[in-house]
This record gives sequence, structure tokens and C-alpha cells, in this order.
Amino acid sequence: MTAGPSRSGAADPADVWRGRVQDHLDAAGRPALGGMADWEVFPFERDGLAPRPLGERVVPEPSRARSADACGTCKALARDDLVLHTGTRLAVIRPGGTSLMFVANVVAREHERLEDLDEAADEELGRLVARTYRALRALPGVGNVHVNKWENGGGHLSVTLLARPLGVLELRGSNLPVWADMLPNIPQDEYDERAETVRATLS
Repeated sequence: MTAGPSRSGAADPADVWRGRVQDHLDAAGRPALGGMADWEVFPFERDGLAPRPLGERVVPEPSRARSADACGTCKALARDDLVLHTGTRLAVIRPGGTSLMFVANVVAREHERLEDLDEAADEELGRLVARTYRALRALPGVGNVHVNKWENGGGHLSVTLLARPLGVLELRGSNLPVWADMLPNIPQDEYDERAETVRATLS
């Protein structure tokens, strides 16, 4: 469904954006490869790459939210081995495994989104992201820590911190999660040992 004018009669800004982009798509609806494909940290070779076609706008967007019973973050919060720190409204957890030096998530303790937080929780979020960043940055072998907020429609606030291995320059920048998805997980005992270090730092 393509949106038209808004209730005020003014053009829908997202619809205007989509119309402007249309002039830059090929006959199959695909944009040209952008400059990112030439970045030295881009994880794929340019030859053979083809962007997906840009489809029609879908408004209203379909709900991607999951209930608390089906939420992976809620399930992780129930596991002591995955919880690194518990605050007033927020907590720090980790996934069960990772291909990177470490990954941590600053999450809401309840099944709620960023927009559900009050001012005190906003302040706690800022402090906890900074503390977790410093804890990961201090781990041996970490070159940098990237901070991202995705949630991916789960309906549960999660700010992800990814620790990049020192000296692996291909993994710099916004493609780090793509590289992480393609690389093998580090040994579990090594990951667990780092988790204890992060837990102690955050305590």
C-alpha cells in the first residue's frame, strides 16, 4: 500500500522520499551500488553484487513485535549465566556465543521499548551504556567497541555493544555485524572467561 497525503493535506514526507528515489532505480526496481561497496572494510567484492529491488511502501507497517513469552531477550534475562549486571530498570546481558571478542546488550529488565522509559531510566541507560563500553574496551585484544540499537521488532529495548578484535581492520565500521555473522564463534570457555571479567567490572 502506498501512502498519499497526510491528514493535514500536506504530502507524506516518506512518500515524497520514495518518489524521488524512484527516478534512480533501474527497470527491475534496483538501485545502483553505492560508494560503500568501495570501502576497504566492505566484506564483499563488488563484482557480482546486485542490490535487492526496492519494493512498494507498506503503510501501516506490519507488527514485528513479539510477546514477552516469545522474546529472546526476556529468556536471556532469566539465565544467570547470561546476565552480567542488573540495575534499577535496566540490565546487561550477553548472547550465548559470539565470533567477536565480546558482545553485550544493555536491555530493559521488563518487556518494554526505548520510548517506554522515563527520565530516570534514560539517565540509567546512558550511564550503563558508557560503563559497558569501558568494560568491553578494557578487555585484552579489543581494538574498538561499536554501539548500536536495533531491537529488530522484538518490542524489547536492546542496545548492542560489539567488541572488535585489535588489528583486524576489515572489521572496522558499520559492517562489523555482517562480518560477525560470517565468522566462526570463539571457544565457549574463552567467551565465558571474558564474561566473568565484564561482570566483575560492572559489579
